[in-house]
Amino acid sequence: MSFHLHDSLTDARIPLPERKPGETSLYVCGPTVYGLIHVGNARPAVVFDTLVRHLRAQGRKVTYVRNYTDVDDKIIAAAEASGEDPRALAERFVEAYRADIRALGCLTPDAEPRVSDTIPEIVAHIEALVAREVAYSTPDGDVYYDVARFPEYGKLSKRGALGQKGEFGRGKAGEGKRSEHDFALWKASRPGEPGSVRWASPWGEGRPGWHIECSAMAHKHLGPAFDLHGGGMDLKFPHHENEIAQSEPVHGAPFARAWMHNGFIELDVLGHADFDEATVGTIRGLLERDPDLGKISKSDRARLEALQARERDAGGLTDEERALQALFSRKVRFAEVFVLRNLCARVDPQAVRYWILGTHYRAPLGFEVAERDGAVHLPALEQAEKRVEYLHESYVRLAARAALLGEQGPAGAEAKHFAQHRRDFDDALDDDLNTGLTQEPVARIFERANRLCDVKKPAPGDLRAAREAMAHVSRVLGVAELPPEGFFRRVTARRLKARGLVEGQVQGLVTQRENARASKDFARADALRAELVSLGIEVRDSPQGTTWRAV
Repeated sequence: MSFHLHDSLTDARIPLPERKPGETSLYVCGPTVYGLIHVGNARPAVVFDTLVRHLRAQGRKVTYVRNYTDVDDKIIAAAEASGEDPRALAERFVEAYRADIRALGCLTPDAEPRVSDTIPEIVAHIEALVAREVAYSTPDGDVYYDVARFPEYGKLSKRGALGQKGEFGRGKAGEGKRSEHDFALWKASRPGEPGSVRWASPWGEGRPGWHIECSAMAHKHLGPAFDLHGGGMDLKFPHHENEIAQSEPVHGAPFARAWMHNGFIELDVLGHADFDEATVGTIRGLLERDPDLGKISKSDRARLEALQARERDAGGLTDEERALQALFSRKVRFAEVFVLRNLCARVDPQAVRYWILGTHYRAPLGFEVAERDGAVHLPALEQAEKRVEYLHESYVRLAARAALLGEQGPAGAEAKHFAQHRRDFDDALDDDLNTGLTQEPVARIFERANRLCDVKKPAPGDLRAAREAMAHVSRVLGVAELPPEGFFRRVTARRLKARGLVEGQVQGLVTQRENARASKDFARADALRAELVSLGIEVRDSPQGTTWRAV
């Protein structure tokens, strides 16, 4: 099977487009760097990293470009609040993003362009749009795209210009802006804005609008009509719609040949919540009317405070307002955990990646949070960590058997099963990157490998086939592809800290037990083992010595 995808533009399943045989050009919209990312921002990074890994494993040459928006109104506002220069703040959060995504096992793209490095190309692109009379400048030095001049506007999102919200923050219709549906390509500098976010242009000093930047960066690194554009579902409209509109009149060709959009990660706002039945029913109705209420938003705290103020001033709330207050209170309480860096302090980053890949990329993914005994728990992610721990443990077992018996030699009956499971894994990914369907062949590979480790004299070729199949799925999924020792060190250190234990304390008990065993004081050794177990420490004895791990 060759790779097929669900194209967001045609809403059809299509073969992977290729401008050049055997090659794929991919552009993915990256972050606007004004703060730490949340786990929802991490989903496209993990999804498209996995796509790149899969296509490269098939022998395809992939050119992968992901940008940074390092010039934006949100960055300027955040810098003003913190007293930093906007470019310095952006640089700080570029590095934070890189560190967070690297922890999830994401490969570095072939190019990571920034808006600030692409100003000449952006200005040239806007000039071309003005020359073709699909864009216009205002007396204030702003430049807008004239949506009415692009008849195909809305072909990606299936929404026409009337669905476009006006950009009232930069010129209302009648103030130099012809229509509320037109969007900004160039924003004239305003008094007091820092010099680091001002560039010269034919229309005066200013900075790019949000949408134009991706068109310029994609064309610079991939050329027109590149193969595939990816990003989150939230970007389909208006950002990706505007990219198409401002690109195709200049190049006379499709902006991208196909589009892939990943779904949202949403807080499971009702799961494990201590709400009464009436409140649950009201919240369900609210979510049906406005599904966006299920997403963590920076506006949640302000909306909660507004409801609290209304309750004080008006002397009470309606049933619907009380339900909203309960909902926003829950979302605000869990917003900190939703930040990726904070989440990875609670569960291993490998578990976060594995959890993301457990669901098809186009489907919504519920972020399950529970409270027990005053503590926050993440049931699905904690289960994912146990699964990743099992994968690493399987590698340890297989390596031990291979070291003892060797891998060089003929294969037995098992090798063909590993080959079939590997084909099933690849077929699942070829079917629109269905990582959810990979769970079964991955489970079969690792379960079969563990059973092989229990065989007294397995065929050396079977051990080799097991290792190769395990390595293939790990390399493509980006999970358990590094030596297990690092994973176990991270997990053990975090679990010890959570339990108020220190490594030296545990090691001391383990050493005492080893000494008791050496002196044949088995009662003392058993008592020490029981004490370690009560602390959540697993002790393993082998001919090579005693090891321990927090479980």
